[in-house]
Amino acid sequence: MARIKIVNLSAVTEATDGDSINISEFNKKTIFINVTVNTGAVTVNIEASPDGVTWYNLTSKTYTASVEKSVYSYTSYFPYIRTTTTTQSNSTVTTTITARS
Repeated sequence: MARIKIVNLSAVTEATDGDSINISEFNKKTIFINVTVNTGAVTVNIEASPDGVTWYNLTSKTYTASVEKSVYSYTSYFPYIRTTTTTQSNSTVTTTITARS
C-alpha cells in the first residue's frame, strides 16, 4: 500500500502558495489544516489543478481570531493539489496532505 504525508504549508505567517503535489496514484486523500496564534484573520484555500499550472479553488475557509483545526476529504479527480493562504493577518498556518491507495 503506497502512502504519502507532506506538510504543504509549514507555520506560514504571510500569504503563501504551497507546492503542488501529484496525488493521481492515490484514491484516499485528506487535508489537515492547523491554524494557531490567530489574533487576526486568515483564509486557507484548497486548490486543484489538471496540469500543475492552472489552479481551481475547491474550498476556502476564513478563520477569524480563533485557533482551529480542520480536516477535509479530497474527492476531486484533479491529479494536483495544494493549499494556499490569503488575507493573512497575525496567524500561523500549517497544512498537511496525506494520501494512500
